[in-house]
Amino acid sequence: MTCYLANHQKAKRVFEKQEVKLAHAIKHDFSHEKIVELAEKLRNAKLKVFKAKFSQNSVLPSSNWEPDEKSKVWLLKPVEEIIEEYRNKK
Repeated sequence: MTCYLANHQKAKRVFEKQEVKLAHAIKHDFSHEKIVELAEKLRNAKLKVFKAKFSQNSVLPSSNWEPDEKSKVWLLKPVEEIIEEYRNKK
């Protein structure tokens, strides 16, 4: 048995926090560079959520995670498309 128990909910909380940050930046017309940076952080947080789910449901370590179809969508989605999604959510 390992000494470390992973907290898989943390990845989801980080993703939700990044969503709020991106929505705030879009709403308050931050610079394009800042919005792009936040969208990239959002994508990375979402990929960490997929990795955490894999780790939670598998006996393999998270380093063995391979993107499935759902995660490939996020992996290959252009940053501008992510920004537009959140811009249209307002």
